[in-house]
Amino acid sequence: FANRMTVIIRSLRFGLVVLGIAGLLSACGPPTEKMEVIRVWSHQGQEAENQAMRDIAAAFNADHADHAVRVHIEFFPDHQYTEKISIAAAAGDLPDALGIDGPTLAQFVAAGLLAPLDDYFTAEELADFLPTIIEQGTVNGRLYALGAFDSAMVLYYDRERLAAAGVSPPPRGTGWSWDEFVAACRELKAAGDNPVALHMDITGDEWYTYAFSPLLWSAGGALIDPATQRVQGVLNHPTNVAVLRGWQQLFAEGLAARTPINPDPFGAGETAMDWTGHWMARSHVAAKGDRLGVMPLPRTGAEPSAACGSWCWAMAAHTGQPDLTALWVRWVTDAEQGVQPMVAAGGAVPARRSALPFFPEYEEDPWRLFMELLEEYGRPRPQTPFYPVLTRQFAAAVRDIAHGADVADRLDRAAEAVQRIIERQTGAGGAP
Repeated sequence: FANRMTVIIRSLRFGLVVLGIAGLLSACGPPTEKMEVIRVWSHQGQEAENQAMRDIAAAFNADHADHAVRVHIEFFPDHQYTEKISIAAAAGDLPDALGIDGPTLAQFVAAGLLAPLDDYFTAEELADFLPTIIEQGTVNGRLYALGAFDSAMVLYYDRERLAAAGVSPPPRGTGWSWDEFVAACRELKAAGDNPVALHMDITGDEWYTYAFSPLLWSAGGALIDPATQRVQGVLNHPTNVAVLRGWQQLFAEGLAARTPINPDPFGAGETAMDWTGHWMARSHVAAKGDRLGVMPLPRTGAEPSAACGSWCWAMAAHTGQPDLTALWVRWVTDAEQGVQPMVAAGGAVPARRSALPFFPEYEEDPWRLFMELLEEYGRPRPQTPFYPVLTRQFAAAVRDIAHGADVADRLDRAAEAVQRIIERQTGAGGAP
């Protein structure tokens, strides 16, 4: 008990928080007060991840059994989750802590639904998190969310198939320029191979923003100006038009399928390369073995830009027990208690460097490259309260562009649609 108190006291940043928790936990004998329950909501992911979350909650409850504190966790399907939060917020019945998809964080902050977490973590602790996790969770200079894991996008390739077509991959850890990538695809096609899978069969909007906006960022483009909340002239900027015209050529030349059927053509041996993320690493390693290679996504500018972002943990602004809720957020993002079981279950990228010893595979590719990309080139999707409409319109434009739509016209229409909604909600086209 004394050791646990020492850990808690040393881990928290400000005196008032320390005193509040110390007062709660200082009884010498078994607690006589009623059990304090921390209500937690989480999206319903893969069953392995759901079970890991249940185990994390059970471990928290066991560790805090002597202190009359326990967590109660509920899961909701992704397609119901945002609506569930909105209804609960309107009724004043949000849980104490809730999981949030990183790109949507700003809209919850703008609505006043979340409390900052800065005071509950030391600078040293925050420095242990990947920079992408800190950037994703920071809105208007305050930290509102932290995740136990992150995501990464790469270009997987089959070494034997590239060699058979006379294509040489770039040196380890580097990627092709866009022109080099297109040239490689053409050589593969000329050799009778299907060059690359872009997974245009995915129905969810977020894939298209997550997977292809790094091409815009690498060239210096953007989806929105976060300072002014302007989309008009940004999303449809000539830089973005030029990049997506080049991307459109992949479909026009038959280098990538517009309407694929197989969700894993690379693993099935149907393509030579795969434009996808960390979630395919385990199966690709199992299927390809030493034939598997990995590189960053092609760069359209001087340097690559790496996709990142995933679910993270936040505290409701109106929780009646912020200090206790912070205990849960700290627990579920702790390297051993939270990061290790979640990454082991789902295969995502550990959010904390101190968790890497639990995963020796991160000494080798493809996992080593995931970490390098997030450390050096990771860029979260824009933090804006209007992200849901932005990603919906961008994804629709990208789908149409893949099927031959005029790029400039389609981005103009997307930018106009998003800007119209922003101006309707703000009254002047600026920040809310």
